[in-house]
Amino acid sequence: MISSVATSHMTANGGPYSMGKAAMEALALTLAKEERQYGIHCNIVAPGLVETDMGLRLARAMTGKREMEDLRSLDQGSPFGRVCQPLDVANVVLWLCSEGAGYVTGQRIECDGGGPR
Repeated sequence: MISSVATSHMTANGGPYSMGKAAMEALALTLAKEERQYGIHCNIVAPGLVETDMGLRLARAMTGKREMEDLRSLDQGSPFGRVCQPLDVANVVLWLCSEGAGYVTGQRIECDGGGPR
């Protein structure tokens, strides 16, 4: 399931979003225990700021820069010198669906480059 690092921080003005993601995480962790007997894995991927339309809206709101055209202007202040890309998140999901994660269930993996710089 795709969640968000928002559930780690519970920041102001994010109540409905954080509540929804926290409820989904609770479901995922419950399903991981219930479905394990059937060989079904259930994990959580929790991205930070990702270069998407939603990410751009969030960055504009957080920085107050309504004129921001894209998130690449935040690259320098981002972990690894770039904003997280959708492919970064997809690769975590792909790994969780691979044989390499065959013994992984009930885990929450943050995909945020290790947090803010």
